[in-house]
Amino acid sequence: MYRKQLKMIVYALFGLAFIHAFQLIFVDSALLKAVLKWLLFSFSILLVIDFIYIHKAWIQKNFSNYKDKWIVVFAILLMDISFLVKNSLHFSMIYLFSMLFGLSLLILFSMLLPRKISRIFDIIMIGLYAIYCLGQDTYYRIFRDFFSFREAVTLREGIESGEGMYRFEVLQVVVLLIVFVSLFFYTRNKVTSHIDIKSKQVLNALLFPGLLFILIQFNANYQVSSDRPHTSDHYLYSTLFNRTQFATRFGTFNLLVSDLSDTLTPRFNHPKDQAYLDSYFENNHKNHQNNEYTDIFLGKNLIFILAESYDELALSEELTPNLYKLKTEGIDFQNHFTPVFQRTTSDTEFIFNTSLVPSIEDGPTSFMFHNNSYSTSLANLFKKAGYQANAMHANYKEFYTRHISYEGLGYEHFYGRDELGLNDDNKKFDSIFYSYAKDYILPEVSPFFSFVITYSGHSPYTEKHAVAHKHLEQIESHYGDTISDSIKYYLATQLEIDEMLGMLLSDLEDKGILDDTVILLSGDHYPYTMRQDDYEAYTGIREYHLKHKGNLYIWNHNLISRDITMLSTSFDILPMINNMFGLGGNYNHYVGNDIFGTSGNFVMYKNYAVYDGSNYMMLSDSKIDGNGMMVQATLYYQLSKKILRTNYFKVNE
Repeated sequence: MYRKQLKMIVYALFGLAFIHAFQLIFVDSALLKAVLKWLLFSFSILLVIDFIYIHKAWIQKNFSNYKDKWIVVFAILLMDISFLVKNSLHFSMIYLFSMLFGLSLLILFSMLLPRKISRIFDIIMIGLYAIYCLGQDTYYRIFRDFFSFREAVTLREGIESGEGMYRFEVLQVVVLLIVFVSLFFYTRNKVTSHIDIKSKQVLNALLFPGLLFILIQFNANYQVSSDRPHTSDHYLYSTLFNRTQFATRFGTFNLLVSDLSDTLTPRFNHPKDQAYLDSYFENNHKNHQNNEYTDIFLGKNLIFILAESYDELALSEELTPNLYKLKTEGIDFQNHFTPVFQRTTSDTEFIFNTSLVPSIEDGPTSFMFHNNSYSTSLANLFKKAGYQANAMHANYKEFYTRHISYEGLGYEHFYGRDELGLNDDNKKFDSIFYSYAKDYILPEVSPFFSFVITYSGHSPYTEKHAVAHKHLEQIESHYGDTISDSIKYYLATQLEIDEMLGMLLSDLEDKGILDDTVILLSGDHYPYTMRQDDYEAYTGIREYHLKHKGNLYIWNHNLISRDITMLSTSFDILPMINNMFGLGGNYNHYVGNDIFGTSGNFVMYKNYAVYDGSNYMMLSDSKIDGNGMMVQATLYYQLSKKILRTNYFKVNE
């Protein structure tokens, strides 16, 4: 009877294999594909139930002998489901199969260990997974993504930047309750499951995960075309290109295991990457057209201000007159997006300076690739044109390894806190920073390019923010009690950069170089560390991809003001500067386009999604095929990854 039932399962698997192959090879209709997919999923569930039913007698007989392992399985599974439900993450068709597959292998590994070690291993796994789950919950609340162990190198930066971001969540109580109850029953149970590695039990134990593995293959998504690899679950599993999507398809437990394995696996440059890039740049060329802004700033100075957390919700004609001046008297890009990547400010700096996609799969760009150099960078373009190029920031320059990476970006000097003579108290004030750095920002030698990273707008947006207290009275006098505390403190921090701008404009006029200097200002990201319910209520923006809508102002005393409504992104700034200043860079080397020399752009996000101004689409969505923008975006993601890994634009000195 037992063998007959197993044969029925084997026959059923052959039937599912036939349906699966038919769906992949012969079916083009999206509706029919969806019907067959649900049919495969339904029969897969029935097969799992049938397999359990066949072994019902054995399970009832041996349940108490394996109680410790059941406790581990249920504890991790409950925490995983609680996490996904709390964060409104949907469950995919292969989630259950994937989680049971991963947990069954975990249990098998534990049972092969010596009993004492197995017991310690189980307890540690429950505790570690609880910590992992709560850590991911905090990270997801802030970044709408999952952290990777590869990001551990930025732990110091994360702790310093994350001040004031902790918030109590109900999930913390749920997870701790699951841990307490599971460990209570686990320690009360005195029987430790164990099987001998030479025993036939090992083969029998592999039957269930083997069935699950086959069912995962039947229910997985497959690549829709050669230039759309992100539609494949196998590509997702091997690259972890989207950890949120990975968690919803394979579970956060499998993410933990896969991410840890991926982190411990060293990256190697593949010789084919170099050949691929050589071929691409030889055979593909962007057709840039000269336009009304070509060479308009030829020979002029540029002060590029990266404004920490600046969002136009802080813009006010009365409170921020200098920011208002840049916006209304210069070129205002009103449909500009600054997508937030893994290392937020650091990655935005990288985008501004290279017009390439930062590292997504290989760990933080500022650490994993800080020894790279870029002959195509903004600073190197200016230096080739005879400019002096320097960068400055009020924080210490070792933060995000800027003391290394900015040399590779082509800057002659990076002036940090210590070089400027600041301390930990006054470095937070942009006005004080400017007074210490102005001789470097405005050097005596012209032409010059100064890249200025502000600090005052950084979180936390609470009563602990010293800069906010300086301007709090102005905010309260203007807004009264109409705004929440987090908005109030955020707005107060932004008045400091406006004060710095006023000092800069005054010095430019005093030095007699106002007409010869261009100011470009753009925020590095929206204030994602603010309480998002406050941000959403104040701005009315709830869609995550629309929160990345940023700001970009270009100002010169003689420039005619203009509003630009065309979609633009942070990737487009370098090519646009290249055009306006006549720097002679090769547009083919950049992901972005000159905003004035193209008919349209699209936004690229860290989760491999794109936005064309109307539609937000995931590259992994197999339903969207034949879309040229999706293919182009896929190409740009892949090109940037290969350029980073090969250090393709290395400066040869």
